[in-house]
Amino acid sequence: MTRCMLKESGLDKSYWCEALMTAADIRNILPNASNKSSSPHEMVFKKVPRIDHMRVFGAQCYAHVAKEKRKKLDDSGVRCFFLGYAKDQKAYRLLNADDGSIVILRSVTFAEHSVSKASKSRDKRVFDVIEEEECVEASLPDDEDKTAPVTEEELRTPPLRAQNSSHPGPSDRPSDTIPTRASSTPGRNGEEEWMVRPVRKKRGVVRYEQEFPSHRRGHFNLDDYEGDFDSFYCFSAEEDGEQASSYQEVMKSSYKEQWLQAMKSEMKSLKEHSTWKLVDMPPGKKAVGCKWVFKIKRDPSGEIIKFKARLVAKGFTQRPGIDYNETFAPVARKESINTVLAIAAAEDLEAENVDVDTAFLYGEVEEEIYMDQPDGFEDEGSPNKKCLLQKALYGTKQAARQWNNKLSQHLVDQGFKSSTADPCVFVRVTREEYSIIVIYVDDLMIFCKTKEHIASIKNSLMEDFSIKDLGDLKYYLGIEIHRKREDGTIKMNQKAYIKRLSEKFGVENCKDMHTPADSNSKLIKMGQEEAFVPKYPYRELVGALMYIATCTRPDIAHAVGEVAKFCERYDKSHWTAAKRILKYLKTTQDLSIVFSGINKGELIGFADANWAGDLDTRRSTTGYVFFLNGSVISWNSKRQPTVATSSTEAEYMSLYSATQEAIWLRGLLKDLNYCAKNATTIFQDN
Repeated sequence: MTRCMLKESGLDKSYWCEALMTAADIRNILPNASNKSSSPHEMVFKKVPRIDHMRVFGAQCYAHVAKEKRKKLDDSGVRCFFLGYAKDQKAYRLLNADDGSIVILRSVTFAEHSVSKASKSRDKRVFDVIEEEECVEASLPDDEDKTAPVTEEELRTPPLRAQNSSHPGPSDRPSDTIPTRASSTPGRNGEEEWMVRPVRKKRGVVRYEQEFPSHRRGHFNLDDYEGDFDSFYCFSAEEDGEQASSYQEVMKSSYKEQWLQAMKSEMKSLKEHSTWKLVDMPPGKKAVGCKWVFKIKRDPSGEIIKFKARLVAKGFTQRPGIDYNETFAPVARKESINTVLAIAAAEDLEAENVDVDTAFLYGEVEEEIYMDQPDGFEDEGSPNKKCLLQKALYGTKQAARQWNNKLSQHLVDQGFKSSTADPCVFVRVTREEYSIIVIYVDDLMIFCKTKEHIASIKNSLMEDFSIKDLGDLKYYLGIEIHRKREDGTIKMNQKAYIKRLSEKFGVENCKDMHTPADSNSKLIKMGQEEAFVPKYPYRELVGALMYIATCTRPDIAHAVGEVAKFCERYDKSHWTAAKRILKYLKTTQDLSIVFSGINKGELIGFADANWAGDLDTRRSTTGYVFFLNGSVISWNSKRQPTVATSSTEAEYMSLYSATQEAIWLRGLLKDLNYCAKNATTIFQDN
């Protein structure tokens, strides 16, 4: 069908992806060989699909230009060719006959019987008068009636993925190039749910450049990339191409045996924990769904070390007050981790970490929750029975809280005391022992004076939990930790993560950048009259930069805070600024936070603020940093909540925020039995 549509329309073969997606839409509303009485759409949505919005692929049409976008004597329409149906709004995808760009519009007049084909008659003029017998006004269905792709079982349209190699131009693009959009499955309430979707849904005119420039180098250069935004996200998602996203994908994966083994291991663990029992669900009860989640675990160098499969409940279907009550569960703050590392370096404490296997399954469910049986592991003798949960399965709303309560109670029973400043930091102090445990969900960092004390703690944990001993602390939450006992230092960085990020965003071969931001330029938000075009993976990059800034790189905190303000609407200037930060990180990837014992017991802080630095709101920015034992443990760069009327007021507001942090840090140190020698001095330049 795709080949015939392209040939009849006269469109270039480079538009085969558009033809394929439109062909899939057509097939979804037609009966097929396996079910001649109803279409796939009827089988999924239980109603006959509307067809009055369907159009001929490649048909000539005229897109209306709003009055505010044209002058008095300008044409009121632009000649286009029909490509397909928008997937996230009631609109059509059109090829602009003038400039070759793709637009998404609702207000369209079709001339399907016109003899003009897309490859011919490139007349740039558009006339207001069109013969009535050749024109059909577009009629779009409501959201709930919109034709949607169906599940794999009913219509097997292969997943479409973007390549990460250089992209040829449209005239040279081979017809068998991998398409740029992902396959889809129907979501809840009959809505389409795309595997890979743009970050923002935008109604109205959205322009995408369809042409891909050729590259001399073999890597993916985002500076030149102007393609359909869906294709980049598809490329991004396929960075780990071996990773499956569903049970159906596992059965077709080249790593099928590894994934199945991981699933069997998960099911074995679930049975060992007596996670559920099969029962007949009582009338009036509602079962939650479940799904398989797959993850490839890698070491700091990026090598695959484990295929992990996890069965999770679809907790979003749980009902508050019936299926769950309290859900909050804390995790350790980054500042707490840094503080404990600073103490460990100064006091030469042993540092190791352990991981609790299937941690959430140790939490017990207090509510009555029924769940569907997992795909691929249905009970042959009782396929219609439901799982009555006995333990807090991953995905349930209360799972994290129940696990945290279980672990906390175990540590308290072993003589540990939880910090009032951070409930995920536990300390046990005796004449012979000084031990600290930091908890981040199911990962535990253990600090003690001797290896014997650490072994004792591990043994007590193994009495109640199945743990994995990871040995000396070297890698934690994506952060590399390097220790030199002879120097009395602990170094913390994210070099491997920065390297992978640089390769992903195509800056691994960039020129060195020695500052994270240009001091001579200020970023401002886009005007409301400007059309927002999501050409770049801006939010993805900013999110990654924020993670680095909060974990190991205080030197980029302010620059990241500036670009983060524009995640809602951004343009090329914002994208360039964000990429500059990444280039700076690539240049300085060897920089580390170093913990040592230079000034034992000394806690000092520095605070500052600019004045009216935000050109859009005129709010000031607070910045502060704190040092313990000569090592940085806490930092922040944040816009102030109100507009300061003077630089003095801005400085006072920054000092207030820094004082709050100082009080919290002193409370944490007191709980850790590591009190600061003197009052904490906060230096301010005003």
